Amino acid sequence: MKNPNDEIWLLLDSRDFGGIESHVLQLAKGLKTFQRSVRVIFLCRYPTTHPLVALLNEANISYRFLEGSFSSLLTYTRHHNPKVIHSHGYKAALYSRLLRISQCSSHQKIRFINTYHAGEISQGKLAIYDFVDRWSAPFSHYNFAVSELIKKRIPSKTTVLNNFVNTQNLTQSEGTQIAFVGRLSHEKAPDRFLELANQLSKVQFHFYGSGPMEKDLQNNSPSNLHFHGHQNSMDAIWPHIGLLVICSRYEGLPMVALEAMGRGIPVISTPVGNMSTLICNNENGWIVNPDALPTAIKNWVNLPSSQAKNIQKNAQHTIQETFSSQTIIPQLIAIYKT
Repeated sequence: MKNPNDEIWLLLDSRDFGGIESHVLQLAKGLKTFQRSVRVIFLCRYPTTHPLVALLNEANISYRFLEGSFSSLLTYTRHHNPKVIHSHGYKAALYSRLLRISQCSSHQKIRFINTYHAGEISQGKLAIYDFVDRWSAPFSHYNFAVSELIKKRIPSKTTVLNNFVNTQNLTQSEGTQIAFVGRLSHEKAPDRFLELANQLSKVQFHFYGSGPMEKDLQNNSPSNLHFHGHQNSMDAIWPHIGLLVICSRYEGLPMVALEAMGRGIPVISTPVGNMSTLICNNENGWIVNPDALPTAIKNWVNLPSSQAKNIQKNAQHTIQETFSSQTIIPQLIAIYKT
């Protein structure tokens, strides 16, 4: 029987499902595959049912909702004494660092790990939280960042850690859709995807996601651009997609790129974040400047079948060799033990 005091907590404050939540799900699944006891801890339960819950239940991963306050985390930690708390997102990071400097955490010898995910520059009130989060990094035992650009913004020792996906049960997609998958917000640049649809009227484009720009995009949408809305899970959608377009202004190393390529779906991306560590032009995908996106799409549409299949296989191989749970999880476990 596993010792409950050996439990690894993945801590986050979350209302919806996005890149951080996808990362946490893959991390929890990966740790479980390596026979580690893992629990996802939500700092707060929001009014709507969290979409991650169904996926955690499906994977038989334990989770807990707290009451939103630091005191509720402190109390729960005192009663359960985990071995590791790995935080994701600024609020979870700040709460975990407060735990470390408390008498409670020093007595229990919890190991505090944090991952920085956000590539965009925060504005307004969020900019203050972002500042405190970055400058309090030394209060974590170890800090990761999901891209080199994010790492450069952290004024203390931080290690770039590749995002990853479990590749064991992924099958190659036979789909043909050209898709944008993600939040319809400024940093993801869905307006660039809409412009692609305007410029390439004979090509069908598909949006999977929702966000603050959704209404404006719909109001200016051409007939060849299809909105599918928010998706709690992409598992049933990926088999229909043949090409993923990432036209973002800011990124780290987006999980959707790994999830797509792991299924043999090539990615055309703007040169953001750590995409250059993932994509090699004309081998497993393409990195192009925003103004070259239309040409890249046309080239894909007209690519001979044999070349397309070769790129699809290369995309899948890249994930299996460098960005899979089997590769990354042992690195994390070593840090947890240090």
